[in-house]
Amino acid sequence: MQIDGQVIGVLSICSWESDAFDAEEMKLLEEAAGDLAFGIRGLRIRAAHVEASDTIRRMMSYDSLTGLPNHLQFEEWLQRSMNEAVASGHSLALQLLDLDRFQEINDALGFRQGDQLLKEVSARVRAAVGENGLVARLRGDEFAILLLEGDVGQITAITRRVLSAFESPFMLSGIALEVSAVIGIALYPQHGTEVNGLMRKMDVAMRQAKTSGERFAFYAAERDEDTARRMVLAQQLRRAIKGDELVLYYQPKIDLRTGRVCGMEALVRWVHPEQGLIPPDEFISLAEHTGLIKPLTDWVLKSALRQSSVWRKAGLSLPVAVNLSARNLRERDLPDKLSQLLRDCGAGPSSLELEITESAIMDDPDSALKVLTRLHEFGIALFIDDFGTGYSSLSYLQRMPVDAIKIDKSFVRDMTMNANSAAIVRSTITLAHDLGLKVVAEGVESREAYDFLMALGCGVAQGYQIGRPMPVREFETWLSQSPWSSSRGRGRG
Repeated sequence: MQIDGQVIGVLSICSWESDAFDAEEMKLLEEAAGDLAFGIRGLRIRAAHVEASDTIRRMMSYDSLTGLPNHLQFEEWLQRSMNEAVASGHSLALQLLDLDRFQEINDALGFRQGDQLLKEVSARVRAAVGENGLVARLRGDEFAILLLEGDVGQITAITRRVLSAFESPFMLSGIALEVSAVIGIALYPQHGTEVNGLMRKMDVAMRQAKTSGERFAFYAAERDEDTARRMVLAQQLRRAIKGDELVLYYQPKIDLRTGRVCGMEALVRWVHPEQGLIPPDEFISLAEHTGLIKPLTDWVLKSALRQSSVWRKAGLSLPVAVNLSARNLRERDLPDKLSQLLRDCGAGPSSLELEITESAIMDDPDSALKVLTRLHEFGIALFIDDFGTGYSSLSYLQRMPVDAIKIDKSFVRDMTMNANSAAIVRSTITLAHDLGLKVVAEGVESREAYDFLMALGCGVAQGYQIGRPMPVREFETWLSQSPWSSSRGRGRG
């Protein structure tokens, strides 16, 4: 018997007599063998289809890496459990577990080790939950847990047990890796009676836990209102970027050797038509999380360079500094865009300084290095902002084509009262000079701090002792009246 030209078996019919079957009977038996092969082929195809369907069903319902149910299966569980809970009158708890610094681990050790970590995490979480609930992997480094019964006390106890599973380090490539996690919790029916609503609220609860610094948090409706407000604010920010609601303030920088203004930093402000001045920390972080940071930075760059061009024509040639985010550093066309923008404003590369935080660089060091190298070759001065609060790695400082570092204001403000802060500032200045870098100290708010920095050999100072951020007209008045911009030497402040 053959299927698609391959012999799959032999049909054997025996008789006591020789030549027991004539030609027609042999033909009939051959046809029977063919029909039997056809039937077997059909059974095999059907079995293959069933196996394929089962595989597809597993792929649709289970995570291939960890073997845990995926988000579709979890939502089915939740809906079924909610239906059963209505009849029995018991409650449910949904938990979203999110790993801390998982992207950093992936970047440092590679995706293969990251996958191994996720497998071990899934095993520990399943063991910690045990018979009390169901565990699924939703996406990336997020795991969901459905606890089928229990009051708040029991739910809290299980949550702590799950988190305690992270107290022992994970062994990856011979490295003992400390990994932590946070958990957000939403309750049925207290926090909602629909699958999508509850899934959203456990996600909100997880973010509330991260914001508060707690290891876990139950969904808090009063804090969720702020999330809704931020969504509305994001829509309004998009409008503000296109409209006339944004303004630039300028804060002067002083060369400590001469006591003269040597530059300024452009800082964006949002004058909301109804809420007034929105704090920069609020809307800039909002722009980061909503993807609006790119058009926002574009607006700042264009506005700052245009104003710089106006001042230059009036005889004031000072470089203007603009902050870049991690998202900006992922723009491969950023150097070309800045080059064109400088040409449009009739300005040279020395007219612009770019400030980048350590964390923004380390978000994607290789990509950042390529972009920063091109900007450096073009002649734009590059500053590491908030130095000392992030990675402060000598290895990346040696690799990155930066011109200066800015010591974070938290150290500068405390250095005259705190020996540790003073030691950090002193060491940072020495380190920068050894690497051939300039130093800017921000947050200079007293004459004592100013003099202390001069004694340490710091190059540039910025802060309220010199001048606060000011709108254009006020900044121009300050320039005309301040001793910091006169030719009489060091300002008296």
